[in-house]
Amino acid sequence: MRRRGPRGRHFGFTLIELLVVMGIIAILGMLLLPTVHKARRLGRDASCKSNLSQLARAWMCYSQDWDFFTPHQWKVSASVRIRWFNLREAYLKDYRVQNCPAVPEWVAGRNASYGYNYKYLGSARENAESPYAPFERFPVRHVSNSTHTIAFGCSDGTGLDEPYEPLPPHQAGSALSGGARRRRIGNHGYVLDPTYIPTWSVKQEEPYADGNAFSYLSTRHAGRANVCFVDTHIAPIEPAAAYRDNALWNGLGFEDPRRDPHVPNKAPGFRH
Repeated sequence: MRRRGPRGRHFGFTLIELLVVMGIIAILGMLLLPTVHKARRLGRDASCKSNLSQLARAWMCYSQDWDFFTPHQWKVSASVRIRWFNLREAYLKDYRVQNCPAVPEWVAGRNASYGYNYKYLGSARENAESPYAPFERFPVRHVSNSTHTIAFGCSDGTGLDEPYEPLPPHQAGSALSGGARRRRIGNHGYVLDPTYIPTWSVKQEEPYADGNAFSYLSTRHAGRANVCFVDTHIAPIEPAAAYRDNALWNGLGFEDPRRDPHVPNKAPGFRH
């Protein structure tokens, strides 16, 4: 708006008026910014749950077609492995569904954003010691408490204090990582370790996700991880709640040392 002077000339806004307007705009922007951030966060959260729902359907289709849950990996050779997300892709036809929208730079692979409860739902590693079926024997066809057993969900992998860094293309399908990579967020994120690993796992080549490095649930959705349970329902969960014991991992829904013998101590570097 322009003001008319005593001789009919027009004057622009004064500097003070412009500063006041700019100040009002800045204040409004500051007030709206948290709302915008919250809306984006909620949008990513909703998209993540949608992705997990699609993953759940693919998981069940695979289970029905082959009469067992997917293994976490098959070792084809020393350098080639077929992992659970590769098997899901045959049903999804789009790897992008397997990427959490909250971390779009993470891609489906060994450094994935969604991890699998591999110790109890399909470890393909040989195990000739334990008589406790069906949990540590592959293939797994049934769990006692499907509504309280984590299948897969948002993962941070073995990293604790270094930022995400994807593997170079020539290493993406290999087991080469180097000890330093264990500290990077997302490393071995395609699997999730339970609170206490089963006793039979201690003697395995890799008792945890990456040797002695434990792969964790993430806190990237407002302090929680979105999780898909065996019955395919999706729910957010605080990692601290999941890591109280093995109740949400072992397929039973509760602790039972006779049916789920596990080590007495939580994983090295346990943080929750």
